Amino acid sequence: MDGVVCTNCHTWLPLSENACPTCSTPIILKGNDKNVIDSIQANCLIHRYDGSDLLEPAVVLKEGKVNLKVAAKLKDYAAPVSVRKDRVYAFNQDVLSSIQALRNERTATIYRYDELIKKHWQNLKPYKP
Repeated sequence: MDGVVCTNCHTWLPLSENACPTCSTPIILKGNDKNVIDSIQANCLIHRYDGSDLLEPAVVLKEGKVNLKVAAKLKDYAAPVSVRKDRVYAFNQDVLSSIQALRNERTATIYRYDELIKKHWQNLKPYKP
């Protein structure tokens, strides 16, 4: 963990800070008086990029008319990502794991094909009339 988020103003803070520079709240990292967010619990999956099959776990922070403000990582609390509502899905670990496994398999297959193609290219000889 390289930082935390102030629960008062949602400012990203490095662990070296003793107080939030934005709201001056003293930082308490442990115990019942803990006043920082040091982890996120995903409650949705987001699809940010057109033409991509990448789903990212995220947590919804704020709902607008058309978009949702979400945090895909802890640092996003300070500047949430805006995602259209039709690109936000209920969190489903099984679906996410399956898609990630298939994406990894596809990457490995493409790498293998690239290596095979490279071997064929290495067998080419220069043209000599």
